[in-house]
Amino acid sequence: MSARAALALGIALLPAAALAADPPASAPSPAASAAATVSGKPLRHLVFSVAVDLNTQTDTRTIDVAANRGGNTEHYIASGSSHGTIVCDIVGVASGDLLVDVSEDAGERSAAKVRVAVQGNGAGLVFLPNQGTLTEEETEIVALLSPGLMGGERAVGDSWTFKQTAPNYTTVKTLRLGAIKDANQISLALEENYTRTGADGLTGTTLGTFDYDPSRLVPLDAKLDKTTRQEDNTGYKTRKVGMTFTLTEDSLAKH
Repeated sequence: MSARAALALGIALLPAAALAADPPASAPSPAASAAATVSGKPLRHLVFSVAVDLNTQTDTRTIDVAANRGGNTEHYIASGSSHGTIVCDIVGVASGDLLVDVSEDAGERSAAKVRVAVQGNGAGLVFLPNQGTLTEEETEIVALLSPGLMGGERAVGDSWTFKQTAPNYTTVKTLRLGAIKDANQISLALEENYTRTGADGLTGTTLGTFDYDPSRLVPLDAKLDKTTRQEDNTGYKTRKVGMTFTLTEDSLAKH
């Protein structure tokens, strides 16, 4: 059950080039290397069906000046859902890291193709210069493609942790092996806690479970719930995103 990218992907490593990280505000800035330019057919083509349920609550503080009181809080709630697909094309591999083109076709949450580096050690993503941002669901599913997600041989009940830090961002992700169904399917639980400081600071948690194929290094299905909370002097916003994924196509799958 080892996580060896070159063996599992069945592809040769490409020349490495350093990538300068230029992440969106919600992402850390780790160091990584991957192929900087890639052309031709993707090394691997993956398609996931995705369902998203989104709920946002904004709580705004108001001040009751006439009554000389501290005021109260007004609540604003918005919700929505989306169904569609996410495509992940692996276009480069170097030093165990993956270079992936990600796009989403899911109604109002559709997103154009973005190129991102997935760290082979399981720590997280590197957001590249001059690229757009990922949706929450794109970020979650592409991170599960890391070749080092298992971190080595595991037994049922084992847990292991990845930590990633940047000047204003810290995230700690813990995985636990819940069951081994067969050689090509295991069950994993995920818990991630992250904090961003500064003017746009936030805290967040992602919880969920997913089935994983250790022979192909790919999630087969996943159910994740992500909650973030931002607060400033006017109030706070709580954002909850429920995500369900199913792998529907893998160019390396045996037919």
